[in-house]
Amino acid sequence: LNNLRLIIQPLLLFWLIYPWLSIFPNSHLFLGFNHLITAMNQFKPCYASG
Repeated sequence: LNNLRLIIQPLLLFWLIYPWLSIFPNSHLFLGFNHLITAMNQFKPCYASG
């Protein structure tokens, strides 16, 4: 469950902060989240066979 939390938590925090980015634009924070989401999208889950 800890690995699942490490994958989901950055995305949840991004959506909590996202409305504030339209009020207080911060391009470095937005680019950092895009980089993190790109890295998380490259994660390949390992399914146990059998």
